[in-house]
Amino acid sequence: MIMNEKQEKISGMILNYLQRNPDAGDTLEGIVKWWMGFENIESSIEDVADVLETLIQKGEIRMYNIVDGTTFYKVNKQM
Repeated sequence: MIMNEKQEKISGMILNYLQRNPDAGDTLEGIVKWWMGFENIESSIEDVADVLETLIQKGEIRMYNIVDGTTFYKVNKQM
């Protein structure tokens, strides 16, 4: 997937956040509310979901499902 300028900015912010906080993990909604909020980046849930999917495909992010069905996203430490 080719990212547009806004998605590139979101991707960079997510990767920078995880570099500074390598044990961080959150839900899609948490990433939009907290991670994007700290950086003052306007983003929709759809924008962030698309970026996370691209980062998963690139192997930079991993998706984890817990027992209650909640999905968390964390850095892929195997990279």
